[in-house]
Amino acid sequence: MKVAVAGGTGMVGTAVVANLRATGVEPVILSRSAGVDLVSGSGLDELLAGVTAVIDVTSSPDRDAGHLVAFFSSVAQQLQRAAAAAGVERIVTLSIVGIDGNEERPHYAGKLAQERAAKAGQVPWIILRATQFHSYGGQVLQWMRRGRRVSVPTQPTQPVDIATVAAHLVRLAIGDDAIGQTVELAGPQRSTVADQVRVAAELAGDEVEVAEQWLPGGTEERMRAGGALPPPPARSSTGRRSTNGQRHNGSEPARPVRD
Repeated sequence: MKVAVAGGTGMVGTAVVANLRATGVEPVILSRSAGVDLVSGSGLDELLAGVTAVIDVTSSPDRDAGHLVAFFSSVAQQLQRAAAAAGVERIVTLSIVGIDGNEERPHYAGKLAQERAAKAGQVPWIILRATQFHSYGGQVLQWMRRGRRVSVPTQPTQPVDIATVAAHLVRLAIGDDAIGQTVELAGPQRSTVADQVRVAAELAGDEVEVAEQWLPGGTEERMRAGGALPPPPARSSTGRRSTNGQRHNGSEPARPVRD
């Protein structure tokens, strides 16, 4: 079996590629270094020949909403087009928990556009929405730092390990369930963005003051109220799956949630 990985040289992509190899599946890396332009679709047709599934973990450092919507939409559309022509059986797309109705955040707007484009194609789709990674604190530390102070939004989180996300993406790509479903994945323990940043700073030996900041807007209000957490029936921090199976963590198999 061959599984293609769009964004296979990135942080999540390398973990997915490693997991595929460990599982005995041949990875096909879709990246510029392999001669692929995911936005235009150039080079995709050749590399998708004989591929059973595609895992899309593409990302962009851009912070402009329009650019992100255009990027993620184009990539998802090109993957659907080329995958349909190659007879690919499914496309698994990595997204983010809590993005619905929160397009005020540029990256969320881009991911919602990506989901819509993935669902609009001919190839059967699966969406895996994950909570923020444990490495998110380090990213926020870089983005929000002003001298020796870091101001971060007040937001509870339930971070998940990248290796766990990679394992679930592979399981969804080579399994028989969850076609046409959105699946949510969260880590077992609650935290806050501020706590994640403090941990990242401590690990880096960086002495900074981390302060929570109240931000205006409907999206920020929803985030303060737990918008970045899994749905209410699944918010246990014990690591156990809820009775309706809507949420799962690293020790549990993936379960679909209502889309």
